[in-house]
Amino acid sequence: MYIRISCSGWSYSDSVDKGGWTKIFYPDAKPKKLQYYSQYFNTAEMDATFYEKFYKYMTKGTFIAMSKATPDNFQFSVKVPEMVTHDKRLDVSKGAITFLEEFLDKIVIKNGKIFLKGDALALLNKIYY
Repeated sequence: MYIRISCSGWSYSDSVDKGGWTKIFYPDAKPKKLQYYSQYFNTAEMDATFYEKFYKYMTKGTFIAMSKATPDNFQFSVKVPEMVTHDKRLDVSKGAITFLEEFLDKIVIKNGKIFLKGDALALLNKIYY
């Protein structure tokens, strides 16, 4: 069995008193966060994709660059946007599937997984069971 250990992100550049990792994990503000992180971990959760305020600025190029910044064996776990799981509530008639297809087309990740936030799984149970 192969176990991967990660964090729910890698770019915590605030000061330590505000929850940042500089001088705790990152030696200073200079290193490229993802590249540095990937020297110590072989996977990361991409939580920012869930939040529209971050996701709307991401392009296919964003995901390509992240893949290039990490070793070949690095794996991303990408959270499905809240637009699909919470705003559209996984409802086909509200365009949830269309938005999900656009999301899947945008993300270019190697060795990756996508996942739904826990309450979306409860919603699926209500819809289908």
